[in-house]
Amino acid sequence: MNKMFLKTILSAVLTVSAALMLAAAPKSEAQFDRLVKTYALNPDGSQELRVQKQLTVYTHAAMNSLYGETFIVYDPSYQELKINESYTRQTDGTIVRTPENAFVEVLPSAAADAPAYNGLREMVVVHTGLELGATIFLDYTLVTKAGVVPALDIFEEVEELSPIRNYTLSISVPEGTPLHYGMINGKSAPSVKVSDGVKTVSWNLKNVRPRPRSLAVSVQAGNVQAITATTYSSEQEFAGVLGDQQYSADDPAVTARIEEMNAGRSDRRSVVDKIHEYISRELAQCRLTFVQTGYKVRPAAEVIGSAYATDAERTLLASAMLKAVGVSSDVLMALPKAEDPLSTGYASLVDILATGFVNASDDATADISDYLEIIGMDGQVAEVASPVHTECSETSVEVQADSSKMIADGIYAFSLPENSSWLARVYPYTTSNTARQVNLLLPYTADETHSYVLEVKDGLEPLALPEPVDISNPVGSMKVEVTESGTRIDIVCRLEINEQLVTPAMYPQYYKLMSEWHELYSSPLVFGVR
Repeated sequence: MNKMFLKTILSAVLTVSAALMLAAAPKSEAQFDRLVKTYALNPDGSQELRVQKQLTVYTHAAMNSLYGETFIVYDPSYQELKINESYTRQTDGTIVRTPENAFVEVLPSAAADAPAYNGLREMVVVHTGLELGATIFLDYTLVTKAGVVPALDIFEEVEELSPIRNYTLSISVPEGTPLHYGMINGKSAPSVKVSDGVKTVSWNLKNVRPRPRSLAVSVQAGNVQAITATTYSSEQEFAGVLGDQQYSADDPAVTARIEEMNAGRSDRRSVVDKIHEYISRELAQCRLTFVQTGYKVRPAAEVIGSAYATDAERTLLASAMLKAVGVSSDVLMALPKAEDPLSTGYASLVDILATGFVNASDDATADISDYLEIIGMDGQVAEVASPVHTECSETSVEVQADSSKMIADGIYAFSLPENSSWLARVYPYTTSNTARQVNLLLPYTADETHSYVLEVKDGLEPLALPEPVDISNPVGSMKVEVTESGTRIDIVCRLEINEQLVTPAMYPQYYKLMSEWHELYSSPLVFGVR
């Protein structure tokens, strides 16, 4: 009896123990126990950013790749990096301090093919002593000299790839300094304190959920929180930082390059087409941001002579060249929408556009302009016309035995030509999951109509044709009509996407439309010999 009782108690203890272990098992690759970012504008005009992170790793992926290194990009010509502390605390409490040879300074990859920006550095902190359950401690300060950058300009996305137990971001400026700040996509109000002539604004967040690794997320889609702040006194002051560096249409380097383009008599393309080809193909893209280049662009002559350019330099050059040939062109900046528009500065820049210039990136930005704030070089809000994405196609095809795939004796399969650009460009990366926990911002809305006329030859007759479809929901609609007349088959397919921002609740409706649209083109039509 006692043995039975002990067995029962032991079984219960083991069950409870297993349940506790299961509950304690990590649900993520790692966890930020503490993440603190402190910005300060000093009275002398210098700036400081201090980052303190305490991160516990739970998986080999987190330990070996995801968080095995920390990368810090800076410009030693006007910034100083100080590593205050760096070590790993192992599960038994052992402290493994980061050795000197684990601090590796390299050239940022974005500056690799841009000699003008080879002064930039990227400090790679290799975290040593890692094991499952170990905790990384890193504390560093980045000091920016006074008078180099135009303002305190902050854009910090809150969510990381792993959850954050305690998140703090604080901003300190001398009392009386204009400070515009806010949180996008979040409701947490900051604390504001003034002491000893210093104003400090702080956000303190608890248990921040991670952003997904496999799904595209962004501030403009509304699924990532961001804290923004600047010390610009007006929209005009902000815009003038780039606006004052615009290239002149009368710049000798600009006019000389255009004359060189027009020198070839056999080339009958318009000069605008030549400018587009030059900017798009002959200038290699340097992916350094305007902030990373110290809020500076190189002179037009230097850009033209170097055969590479940052996005800001490419845009300014395109606009100047268009103006030089009599085409109206303005430079615009796309920023996330914020309650206080002046809280978003160059650190939060989404894109720089040149009107009158055909560019895939600019078109993509114009397509989501309803979710962005577009600012001109005068500091005023501007509008960008979205490209039209209405498509109509008519295709006539002969269905013959020798041009179809024989799947059995006397049975042939035929596929509709894939004329749908939505299926080719958007479908693959927006339907990787059957459900979503975050918003999906589609690149544009769509209206496609594709008509097919099939002329059936070789005595074939249809055995399986597309089923008529008529679906309509809040996201859009899809319709397929099939008409047979003798040896002729008419198939009309139409897809409309009306909602650009698809919420998690709406996503199943979008997925249903996409499943039907994909099925239309992936399922073959079947014909047999009469």
